[in-house]
Amino acid sequence: MDFSQLVATKITELMKERNLNVNQLSKLTGIYRSTLNMFLKRKNKTIRLENLLYICEAFNIKLSDFFSDERFDECEAHDWRNKVKN
Repeated sequence: MDFSQLVATKITELMKERNLNVNQLSKLTGIYRSTLNMFLKRKNKTIRLENLLYICEAFNIKLSDFFSDERFDECEAHDWRNKVKN
C-alpha cells in the first residue's frame, strides 16, 4: 500500500472507531467536508500536514501516535519513485 492510501485508510479506521462520519470530522477539524471527501475517496492523493494535525487533534492523538502504526514501516511513495525513474 502506498503512503497516501495508508493515511486515508488510517483516518477512516479512526473515524469508525469513534463513530464519526465525514461531516462530524469536518466540524471537529475545521477542514472542509469536500476536502476530506476528496482525500478519503482518493480523488486527491495529497493531504496538507496541517490538516492531518487538525485530524489528530480531533481524535485526541499525537501525530507520532498516528504514524506509530506498523503498516507505515513498510509503505512506499510509489508515485514519487515512478516519477524519479522516468
